[in-house]
Amino acid sequence: MKKYILWLCGFSLVCFYQQGYCSADSSRYVYRDNFENELKNTDPSHWIENNRADNWKVIDDNGNKVYRVKNSGDLSYSWLHVFEKNVVFQARFKVVGRKSAGASIGCSVRFNSAEAQVFLRYDVSEGCWYLMERQGYDFKPVVLAKSTQQKLNTGVWNQVKIVSDNNRVIFYCNDMNRPLLRSDSLRHLSPGRVALFAEKAEVYFDDIDLNLVSRQGRVNDGVLEYNLNPEDGKFREGASIIEKKNGELVLLQRSEEYHSTDSGATFKGPFPITWPYNNDAHHSVLRLKSGRILKMVAEYNIIGKHAADAPLRFRAKISDDDGKTWSDGGTTWDDFVPDALTMNDKITQMPDGRIFFVITRRTHVEQPTRGHKSVIYYSDDEGKTWHESGNDTKPLTKLDHYCESKVIYTTDGKLRLYTPWSEAPSIHYAESDDNGVTWKGDHPSDSLKNSRSSFALIEDPYADKPTFYMTWVYDDLYASLINYLPRDRLALARSYDGKTWEYLMDVERWISPNVEGSNRSIVQILDPSLTATKDYLLITIGRSEKGAKKGHNEQRLRVYRIDKAKLRPYTSWPTVY
Repeated sequence: MKKYILWLCGFSLVCFYQQGYCSADSSRYVYRDNFENELKNTDPSHWIENNRADNWKVIDDNGNKVYRVKNSGDLSYSWLHVFEKNVVFQARFKVVGRKSAGASIGCSVRFNSAEAQVFLRYDVSEGCWYLMERQGYDFKPVVLAKSTQQKLNTGVWNQVKIVSDNNRVIFYCNDMNRPLLRSDSLRHLSPGRVALFAEKAEVYFDDIDLNLVSRQGRVNDGVLEYNLNPEDGKFREGASIIEKKNGELVLLQRSEEYHSTDSGATFKGPFPITWPYNNDAHHSVLRLKSGRILKMVAEYNIIGKHAADAPLRFRAKISDDDGKTWSDGGTTWDDFVPDALTMNDKITQMPDGRIFFVITRRTHVEQPTRGHKSVIYYSDDEGKTWHESGNDTKPLTKLDHYCESKVIYTTDGKLRLYTPWSEAPSIHYAESDDNGVTWKGDHPSDSLKNSRSSFALIEDPYADKPTFYMTWVYDDLYASLINYLPRDRLALARSYDGKTWEYLMDVERWISPNVEGSNRSIVQILDPSLTATKDYLLITIGRSEKGAKKGHNEQRLRVYRIDKAKLRPYTSWPTVY
């Protein structure tokens, strides 16, 4: 290995060079990549592109491996999964071929989407560099600075460097001692990815050097991320994914379903839903230890369309043939009640076979937004009959909201009911030492900061020892003094005992401006789901990308596929939320 010393923020950081990242937790601060350990004509580690494209490959350039983007005719990005505000980002590139008009090359920082980024764009026809930013779909691109003509010859290597520092960005091209462009008026201030791009040009990139000056992020490997069905612009959130015995994945989203035969790299759809649904907003579905599939479905006392608060009960539906046919199980209660709801996948099975299903109930029916509690139901016969725990969460806590909970077991023989949705600044939990018959206590999990938002919590059925994963909105609730319910950071954590958690990664971050005339952020991360296959974790979220009058704005369904073998825990938890 090659040793080098990197000076950051006034002190030295000793690193050992490896391809793609630096050893141990120093990878949170520096990333270097010259692509030399990659195979030719393959996708390199760490780098991501559009999941339906194949424009970027490692190739050999006269004995030197480079990262090539072919001339597809379209604007094409490749990026690193890292979320950082202030960076020093360097790269070398050369233009190999281009079309006569409309060709451009560039690189981005604070890259949250193609519509939200700070970027340097070279217009090949004009021969000029543009320093630009855009804050999201609701904002137009803004030119912050433009260079004089800078001719870049085909086949010649060039070096660029971007330094972003709060409201300031400085850009260098070839001369690293004299800035070419600069702006002190950046408004897109979100932590984000770094990216390379080209349009109507074949370009080679090499010698990537990224320093994470803010010390908030880390470059993650093994991540694929994309918006599901982005072309139609429909509002989507709250999906569930289940794996069939043949490895096919089924994604359920309200009245739609999608199918994947490539481990979640892509999903085909939408198709009209064929699984039991009945127009309830979210799906709760689980593969049981017996191999059957259990799905909880709302039943209403009216036929057809119904109001959101229509009286309901939940019935178990059971499939022995991977979702082709379904039989009826029992109901959670007999009567139809108007104050019950559930978020996606609030159903779990314990090692002894007991199944838990957690319902949110309003504590004041006449004031629907005033308070909520969690009511716990369990079944010992795979959903044929259901029993309510001896107490719900209302007598356990002084918190007015305490809902969207889920049950897991701990390795000391107890159960925990984790609860993310409350007015507390972190996820809370109650415990049971009688297998869920009764519940007691209300305890904060101080490391699991949360901003009154749902979460996903599962046990990995493929792990050789108890292994739990949680994904949740890792935000400081008290920031709501500035912004109502900040929901701009999705985190992933792991536990081997159900009690202590290690931080694995930022899955998503995007700090956006507020909706005009309100204190609600445009971008909100909502209703995550989490599924484990043999090789991957699959996460879905609703991510709002446009402002709207509705509280959650314009939600778009987003998918993240994470290679479990490449997960590495942080040595310490992030302290910036």
